Amino acid sequence: MRSFFDTRENETRASALLPIRVLVSEPDVASRRLICALLEHESGVTATIVDESELLPSILESAPDLVIVDVHASTIRLASSWEALGIKSAPATIVTGYNPSTVSAFASTAIDFLVKPFDSERFEASLDLARSEIARASESRQFLGGVRQQAIASPSWLERLVVESDHKILLVRVEDVDWIQSCGDYVRLHVGSACHLLRRTMKELQALLDPKRFLRVHRSAMVNLDRVQEFYLPPTGNMFVTLTTGVCLPLRRHTRYALRQLLKEIS
Repeated sequence: MRSFFDTRENETRASALLPIRVLVSEPDVASRRLICALLEHESGVTATIVDESELLPSILESAPDLVIVDVHASTIRLASSWEALGIKSAPATIVTGYNPSTVSAFASTAIDFLVKPFDSERFEASLDLARSEIARASESRQFLGGVRQQAIASPSWLERLVVESDHKILLVRVEDVDWIQSCGDYVRLHVGSACHLLRRTMKELQALLDPKRFLRVHRSAMVNLDRVQEFYLPPTGNMFVTLTTGVCLPLRRHTRYALRQLLKEIS
């Protein structure tokens, strides 16, 4: 069983998926190593590590898409926003800190607050928020920049998936997929009562799907938001998402705040 995509169409999509440039200024060694290790394996992501003293000059020089910075960095501690520091094109920002009650005017403008020590799943949830914000900001710039800029940078999301099984070629409309399950180098497409195996990793496929339609709810699961019946978010204990088909899937641990923010962004 295998899958294939039209070569020319694939190249067009690849050119539309612009890389995300990340600037990391994290003084905690363990947190910095974890961030760098995870970003290294993210498709289309490039990361640069800078000291606190180099943070502002680096942003002005390279205009990163995302900045990860400690809440107590002297550069931002007394600032209310990036704009207040003279940065007109403010990057998406993830703030880190040891104390979740640490609130500042600057931290309140960030996409997410990562409480140290955090694990890989918590960071991936925060990165999902950043991707959504960067995509939204890109769409806004494209609209304001006119038709020409939109034609160059507008993302083109997958509308169909092509799978081959039992000597048959099947065209599966993305909107018909209920949820997607990770199976190593493959994903399993759940479409009603049918299942189709597609040779794509979850990360690769997620980058090609509209983030306003598909939400990564767990390391091994992504759901079509049109199929979501409810999110179950108890104060304590396990969290779940229930689909209209009756399927119940676990939500990532420690992602309550990130999930609420992401759903707010894509609604």
